[in-house]
Amino acid sequence: MSPAPIPSRAIRWFAPLFAALAAPAPALASALPQAQEPEAPHVAYPERDALTPFREPTEIYAPPDQLYSLLRRMRGMAADRSLPKKIDERGREIVDTPAWNALLGKVRELGIDAGQLASVMRTSKNADDRRTAFYAMFYCDRVDYVINLIGHIPGEPIAETRQEALPRAVDYLRVHLGQRFGDLDDEQQQAILAELPEPGSPVAKANGIKRAPVASDQLYQLHVVPFIQLLNVGNDLDRAQALWFLKEVFKIRPDLATMWLEPALPRLRQLLASESGDVREQAIGLLQVIGPKDLAAPPTDDPAALQAWATTAIKGMFPPIRNLNDALIQLFPSEERQAIVAAGLAALENSAVGDPFAERQDDGRYLRGFRVAHVPEKLTPLCIPVGAVITAVNGIAVRDAQSLLATTRTFLEAGGTRKLLVEYVLDGQSHAVEYQVM
Repeated sequence: MSPAPIPSRAIRWFAPLFAALAAPAPALASALPQAQEPEAPHVAYPERDALTPFREPTEIYAPPDQLYSLLRRMRGMAADRSLPKKIDERGREIVDTPAWNALLGKVRELGIDAGQLASVMRTSKNADDRRTAFYAMFYCDRVDYVINLIGHIPGEPIAETRQEALPRAVDYLRVHLGQRFGDLDDEQQQAILAELPEPGSPVAKANGIKRAPVASDQLYQLHVVPFIQLLNVGNDLDRAQALWFLKEVFKIRPDLATMWLEPALPRLRQLLASESGDVREQAIGLLQVIGPKDLAAPPTDDPAALQAWATTAIKGMFPPIRNLNDALIQLFPSEERQAIVAAGLAALENSAVGDPFAERQDDGRYLRGFRVAHVPEKLTPLCIPVGAVITAVNGIAVRDAQSLLATTRTFLEAGGTRKLLVEYVLDGQSHAVEYQVM
């Protein structure tokens, strides 16, 4: 069986970035009812693929004998607790002996094919060969290849192999996962730009590349979904280690948590009620990473208080009122949303925030609507500025507080996920704000 081809460096580095940016957001779940561990486990990502826990490798795959003989000897020495070890500047475990380093030198001479390692990991029914492949991956020369191979760990069916590989993966990711394009020197940047397809070309479009990289672009993307899926399979040790792995990854790259963690929050709440102390401890640790800086210590002796603490932690990264760009605001079920609704209805009922407005414009047309004269503090998240003349809500004309109130009540009574588009004029310029009520 021939190994899968691996695309050029530039495409492998930047295609995941732009694909992630272009992908639709996963289903939002932070506001689902709190659950307890004895209930059916919440499944955040039910889809299965080649990386999903757990694969069932069934093929006979013959890796290079000489290379794997060397790698097995290296792996055996790494398992010997009496030998000195360290993590080198590239995040790799090194057995600090002349014999081990001599073996590594021979391995480098033969070369490690990342595509071949991936094929062994995914398809070989020989558990020892797979274990050797997971050990060997960290000694590939290309960082992007190693990070791609790390994504194969959750799908490995042998628990000991997973549990052996994950700590090594964290050591490696601590060095590399946070690197950005601007961290490279000019020569490295130019090498990537030379390999990158021209934005707008068919190859660029196929890989989701819409522009040249900028200094703030992350160099590498880790596929974290399989690690989240580990929270629903395996045993308590698997779940505790997966939570620990995710916690360490999100310390390095909070953007990965923002992008992928929210659908798994109900499961995280369930694991806070786990009978395993290790699982609870790691679930708390993950919540502390995504929580606000001033998050209090967790009340570990009171399950109900711990769930309330989790709500506060979750709001640090996933607030219930989310202003995406001053023109798109998401409102999730929460006390904060209820407070906004109550304050808004009260203000309109009393006509306390503005008055009817009608004025002839320079072009001869009349501007009619409801002018906002005052914005109560509780309504500032709605981003309607003082002086704005609200002209329509979901296409329905607004003339005064009563018409705005009637339209708003009709919208609120509809229930379910829905959108509210508010059009207004400010200083002669037309604007609109869309509210997504989740």
